[in-house]
Amino acid sequence: MSTGTLFIRDSRTNANYEIPINRNAVRATDLQSIRAPSFNSNRGDQVAHGLRVYDPGLQNTAVTASAISFSDHERSLLLYRGYTLEQLWGSDFEEMFHLLLWGTYPTASQHEELRQRLAQYMQEVPDIVHQTIFNLPKATSPLPLIVAGLSAYLACIPDVIPATTNATIYQKDIKRADQIILQTVAAYAVVFGAVRCHRLGIAWQSPCLHQTYYENLFTMAGLVDPEKNRPDPIRISCFRRFGNLNAEHGMALTVFSTLVTASSLTDPVSCLISAVAAAHGPLHFGATESAQRALHDIGDPKNVPAFIEEIKSGKRKLFGYGHRTYKGMDPRVRPIQSILKDLADVDQPLLKVAEAIEEAATKDEYFSARGLYPNADFYGNFVFTGIGFEPDMIPPAMLAHRIMGIMAHWREYTGKEIVYCRLGNLADGL
Repeated sequence: MSTGTLFIRDSRTNANYEIPINRNAVRATDLQSIRAPSFNSNRGDQVAHGLRVYDPGLQNTAVTASAISFSDHERSLLLYRGYTLEQLWGSDFEEMFHLLLWGTYPTASQHEELRQRLAQYMQEVPDIVHQTIFNLPKATSPLPLIVAGLSAYLACIPDVIPATTNATIYQKDIKRADQIILQTVAAYAVVFGAVRCHRLGIAWQSPCLHQTYYENLFTMAGLVDPEKNRPDPIRISCFRRFGNLNAEHGMALTVFSTLVTASSLTDPVSCLISAVAAAHGPLHFGATESAQRALHDIGDPKNVPAFIEEIKSGKRKLFGYGHRTYKGMDPRVRPIQSILKDLADVDQPLLKVAEAIEEAATKDEYFSARGLYPNADFYGNFVFTGIGFEPDMIPPAMLAHRIMGIMAHWREYTGKEIVYCRLGNLADGL
């Protein structure tokens, strides 16, 4: 545990302050005692709460303490509950979800119980959820369809909304919180499947009690072998392994949006709706779709040199390159490339363009001097398109992975297991 004291001398007043350091962080509220001179007429200095921390974009602000994951920026290391990505490479959705949500790797019986409960909750999603989605224009973006589906689901279970039932229902009853978490995750799979089927004009298939979470997700989304009417095991394996890389990534925008919403004691379905809306922007999960479209514009590896020059001159933006967390290579990139080897039978000409960009950027001092390397979005989009997802369904598919981390953070925050900030701080301060 990193503890200590930060000694501050304010040159404006010559006053000295001692600020506690805990877990390599100082509390912003501890800076309130540092005040500007009383005779200063600048309105910006005369604030009720003393010195403030100005951090646009939350580039270096910790909003909560969490035990769910840990990333070492310098060593490009990512841990889930203390496990490395290599240790979890063979895990399926239920095992990863159990680990992230409850902090322990499941036994065989716990794994099976979780699988059955998720499948059961999928079957219990009311028909009006599908009807709501299928009554909307199919040519629209997946985003409003998913939000509409989740909203319809929430309307069917009003007893989970704290404001209309019990304001502290989830703080007082952790078992009830766990139940609605599983229902939320199950409902998202149903909504996701209905959205893809509606947009493609294909029949929606009901989930099966004997299938895994990912198998049901693929079945409901119409990603099945036309002869066997079952998902292809290789495609499932690729989706599963990529999901293990994408399940959690700390205080990413989806999680931050979730916690902001959760700070008003909101239910997990409402929090997931917030996360969905945030994820679709081109600077978050939408970056994979944006990267795919940018590569499509380049068209051919021979056009890469000219594209690189446009990047360097500021005329174009390269989505999928660089990461606000990792100073070096994103640790998920090489495992993603290994997954793509199992999809080599799928013709993806744009993958050659992406590889040509990385080869050119690796040799260019412009990128190396700025620490710009491919991130998970750059090659990750080819996993999704190789499996069979349309480019605009990539963000929702990524959410089918990240929903594990989103719900784990909601539980940790709402249950106040390892939370050091007062409930309401996020809502009050933003």
